[in-house]
Parts: sequence; C-alpha cells; structure tokens
Amino acid sequence: MGTAAKTPLEESIDKAITELETVADEIRVKVHLAGMDATTAWNEKLEPRLHEARGHASEAKAASKLAIEDALKAFKAFAASL
Repeated sequence: MGTAAKTPLEESIDKAITELETVADEIRVKVHLAGMDATTAWNEKLEPRLHEARGHASEAKAASKLAIEDALKAFKAFAASL
C-alpha cells in the first residue's frame, strides 16, 4: 500500500506542527538557561547579601543591647541618688 498524497490542508497542518515544535524547543532551552541564570544570580549575588544583612542586624542588635544596658545602669544610678 502506498502513501496517499497529502492534501494542502494536511501539508499546512504538518508544517505548522513542525514550526510549533521548533519554537517549543527554543523556549525549553531559554527557560533552562534562564533558570541557570536565576540560580547563579541567587547564589553569587543575592544570597551573600542576605548573609551580610543578617550579620549587620546581629551587630546592630549587639550595639543596641549595649546601649540599652548602659542607659539602664545610668537610670538606676540616678534613681538610687534620689
């Protein structure tokens, strides 16, 4: 049995499907690369900034705690002198 000739509509549909598959493949590659870029940006740029911010917050908390403790001592000393 031979293969029947395709109608113009069938050829048009086959061509459209082939083009759709090509575009889909291109999108898959771009999405994969975008994912890799996002991972790199997170690991190399953003996550280190998070750790840095946490460190600054800890330092600020420690400095604030010392300032509060010093103020409390001064208040207590003043209260005791009254």
